[in-house]
Amino acid sequence: MPVRSLLRREESYALHALLLLAEEPGLSAQEIAEKLKAPPAFMAKVLQKLAKAGLVESRVGRNGGVWLKLPPEETTLLKVMEALSGPVALDLCATLKRCPTEERRGFCYLKPGLVQMNLEIRKTLAGLTLKDLLPESPKAP
Repeated sequence: MPVRSLLRREESYALHALLLLAEEPGLSAQEIAEKLKAPPAFMAKVLQKLAKAGLVESRVGRNGGVWLKLPPEETTLLKVMEALSGPVALDLCATLKRCPTEERRGFCYLKPGLVQMNLEIRKTLAGLTLKDLLPESPKAP
């Protein structure tokens, strides 16, 4: 059976691009696409969404390129995912005041668990930053 990813393709590319830019600021969109083996047009769209969300900035000209707009410790996985795809929820049932089963039966055994998992997933994603995913800088002797 094929593996199902919880991250959308554009979210994964965005996270990889942001980590790359944290290590190599000022790369062009083309260079980012090449280094990540991503389709250039798709990467350009991902970078546009990140720019619109205020996570990166693009500069044109001789010294142009793409830079992180926020420090890595201020960019959470939740912020990146929601910038690209909207609010993160494990299942829409957990976001409804009354899910279809509650409408039909008056209660839902599944919903409390989904709500709890939703909260935990959001907490985990909000607590993980780009800085957490980057290798540590060498310590000074």
